[in-house]
Amino acid sequence: MRKILIACILLFSTLHLQATCQSNLFSFKVNSTKSAPGSILDVLENLTQECKMSIVFEDEKTKEMVKKKISYMNIKDFSLEDLLDLLLTENNLYYTLTDNNVLKVSYLKTQSFYIDYVNFSKASNTSNKTITTGSSTGATSGSGGNGSGSTTLDFVSEFKLWDNIKAEIESILNREGDSFNANKTVINQEAGVITVTGTKKQTQRIAKYIEKITERLHKQIFIDAKIIEVTYSNDQTTGIDWSKFQASLKGSAAGEDRTLIHTLGNPASMLGYNFDMEGLINFLKTQGDVSIVSNPKILTLNNQPAIINVGEEKNYKYTLGTTTTTTNGVVHSDPQFEVGSTFVGVTLGIVPEVTQDKHIILKINPIISEISKNHLDKDGNANLAPDIKIKQLSSIIKVKNNQRVIIGGLIQKRVEDKITKIPLLGDIPLLGLAFKSKTKVKSKSELIIVMTPKLITGEESTPSLGELERSSIVGHNTIQ
Repeated sequence: MRKILIACILLFSTLHLQATCQSNLFSFKVNSTKSAPGSILDVLENLTQECKMSIVFEDEKTKEMVKKKISYMNIKDFSLEDLLDLLLTENNLYYTLTDNNVLKVSYLKTQSFYIDYVNFSKASNTSNKTITTGSSTGATSGSGGNGSGSTTLDFVSEFKLWDNIKAEIESILNREGDSFNANKTVINQEAGVITVTGTKKQTQRIAKYIEKITERLHKQIFIDAKIIEVTYSNDQTTGIDWSKFQASLKGSAAGEDRTLIHTLGNPASMLGYNFDMEGLINFLKTQGDVSIVSNPKILTLNNQPAIINVGEEKNYKYTLGTTTTTTNGVVHSDPQFEVGSTFVGVTLGIVPEVTQDKHIILKINPIISEISKNHLDKDGNANLAPDIKIKQLSSIIKVKNNQRVIIGGLIQKRVEDKITKIPLLGDIPLLGLAFKSKTKVKSKSELIIVMTPKLITGEESTPSLGELERSSIVGHNTIQ
């Protein structure tokens, strides 16, 4: 062992510091020569003697690493922690100093990291409409099943959290020049725990990666959506003329390129502007009758799908077949039924993602379904699933925090029965038929979806709905 003069500058009483060097400042110099080379081990041995510490090397590789030569080192007023960091951490070694003054040094360590997130291996944001028209599996002797069939329209956005994380961790763990090949990554999806074995620098890289991943995954986005229906007085209209709304905007340009939503029908559209809802509603009233279908508000995590359904379930009963039984020589045929349902209305699927510059990318998938034809039996009951018309849009857009998005162009045509009758006389059974009439009325309406995404920041607890709305008003004077 090469003797190295280590000078300790005592900050407090000598009696108090005699047992440990936690409050000492160290100054020394190492200048190696061919005849008298200095190493990390030399410094550690002198340090443990000075501070009356014990030292333990926990694996064979550690003994090899501490023999690394030091060409030159000049230490001036270093604390014990700073000195150990310089000697060991900077040379890719772990160390711990126990309460009983034992210095433990190791080359490899197994560490666990936690990702607090919803437990799934793969998330799919799926919007679909499936219509089932019966089953051929329930028929028995003497029966006639309706057969089976279905129509499905899917939009799937997959988020493979754990598969991606494992591949990225294994890529980060091993880099060119690493002396240890960390080839084992253990992931417990149920507990959200990732366990790796590696050197100090390898696990430091993983710790930074996990910190960044968690920071992004835990961002929350509040989405305020308004679903507005405009019913036109003229069923021959081609839709809303958005150029007239653009000319009457009350807001100002947002200072960036006016990215377009082509479904608006006018390629000079809304994303580049801030506007108030009152102005929008007043403009829509010039186009037809306006009603708010729904005003849902939802809070979701970054990259987590949010699904909003507005509509109703239509039930129907279909025949599986008949069951034939014989009792006392008498044959009985009992029909077998099953009840099904299909959703009719508006489904809005949204997957938000926050960018590094705090813009919000929205993957938007609205689907509108309506009944085109009912299948009724002689008593007027639905005996098959209705025929469904579906309109669907898919769009990916980028907006600033708290900036509105408009999606339009979802036009529906309806043919409804309009009954005109004389009060009281038209309600008389049988005779009332002479005092009322039924005509087919055509109508056309368009659904407008207005969304305002807001990034929830800060480390406070999740705000209430009222607080979110108040902060939107204060933080953005065009949000009402």
